[in-house]
Amino acid sequence: MKLLISKAKFLVALIFLTSIYSANAFNAPETFSNLAEKLSPSVVNISTTGTIEQKQQAAPSIEDFFNFQFNTPQGSGPSEREFQSLGSGFVISKSGFIVTNNHVVENASDIQVTFTDGLKIEAKLIASDKETDLALLKVESDSDLPFVSFGDSDSAKVGNWVMAIGNPYGLGGTVTAGIVSARGRMLGGRYDNFIQTDASINKGNSGGPLFDLEGNVIGVNSAIISPSGGSIGIGFAIPSNLVSNIIDQLQKNGEIKRAWLGVRIQEVTDEIAKSVGLAKTYGALVQGLTAESPAAISGVEEGDIIIEFNGNEVESVRVLPRLVADAEIGEFAEVKVWRNEQIIRLSINLGLQPSVEELANIENNGSNVNIKALGLKVKAISTEDRARLKINNTLSGVIISEIDNDSFLLRQGISKDDIIMEIQGKQIQNPGDLLKIIDNVISQGKENVLLVFYAGQNAKKYIGAKLSVK
Repeated sequence: MKLLISKAKFLVALIFLTSIYSANAFNAPETFSNLAEKLSPSVVNISTTGTIEQKQQAAPSIEDFFNFQFNTPQGSGPSEREFQSLGSGFVISKSGFIVTNNHVVENASDIQVTFTDGLKIEAKLIASDKETDLALLKVESDSDLPFVSFGDSDSAKVGNWVMAIGNPYGLGGTVTAGIVSARGRMLGGRYDNFIQTDASINKGNSGGPLFDLEGNVIGVNSAIISPSGGSIGIGFAIPSNLVSNIIDQLQKNGEIKRAWLGVRIQEVTDEIAKSVGLAKTYGALVQGLTAESPAAISGVEEGDIIIEFNGNEVESVRVLPRLVADAEIGEFAEVKVWRNEQIIRLSINLGLQPSVEELANIENNGSNVNIKALGLKVKAISTEDRARLKINNTLSGVIISEIDNDSFLLRQGISKDDIIMEIQGKQIQNPGDLLKIIDNVISQGKENVLLVFYAGQNAKKYIGAKLSVK
């Protein structure tokens, strides 16, 4: 009898402890229904129409919700076509400001938002930022609109519960839940700092909010990894602390202004770290400096390894651009560099980041421009070049002035004095055009471009080139 009583007590205790562990370990709400009911009216479906240039592209490894499109024509050459797309967004003010992804509304000539009650309103694009893939819309309404607020994404710890609301595959008002799976994910963009979640999100969720259990927006759903295009539990959201800063600038200024250091950087490999005496592999190696840039003026040298910026360790080459962009323009940044096997401390007065076109002119006074991603230098075609190479005055493009020995293009038969006429189906007028398009390609996480070279009168040479994004 004593043995039976002990077993019974043990069983009751085990059940009790298990229930406590389950509640504490997962901290799961009994239901998400109250939260969903409260927040759904502020989440909108976004449909767009427009015209876009159609190109042949390699299948990406990261499915990024790009324009949930219908009736896509097949074809390998560039051509214009009309498109329709679906996405999501959320209202952030009673006056009708709406946040979504840039790629949801890019190239759109008509933008319609639909609320959960069926109300449809035409939206106006206020401004957007391709670098962070964010856009700000505005709708006009006779009454105040329901809205949500940004939370602190830094408080979203791995394992916290989150809820997503959006418009997957056109099925508006869809609610899913999961946890924060990881933080600080980088997928190829210069300023990536994604929150990873296993909450089910699919094509059409793009631009929709990721909520914490307090009902605050802690992220904007933007990308998934999926071989099939559907959710496999690996989704990514732009953290709200970044979003709120970008949206605030777009609302106030209509554009984004970022701090500028003025260095060209590359990855620090294990071999480089060992050769310069670093205790571990980290930092960003300064491959070059822009003339008269903040870094150059303050004493940064080629070959320096930037290991710390404003008290933040530079874990890799991909971290530094984000740290610089988050800093204040005109303020002094405290920077540590590794030089001659010792730490050098520098104070750098950060400037305003120039446009790609401005940077091309700043770097070389409009002459030789380093296109590191292609392993070459180019310049505008001069009158002397046209006479020397017998080039027609109507031909536009840039001429290769130098090409690296390890450049992919060298192995494809490209050499000095060859002329690049087009990239990604767009004509090139100057080095700035080439830099701008490559910059856009890299910011989208892509690695390949289609180049067209001059190959004599009425002849072109097409080459698919893999970009070096280190």
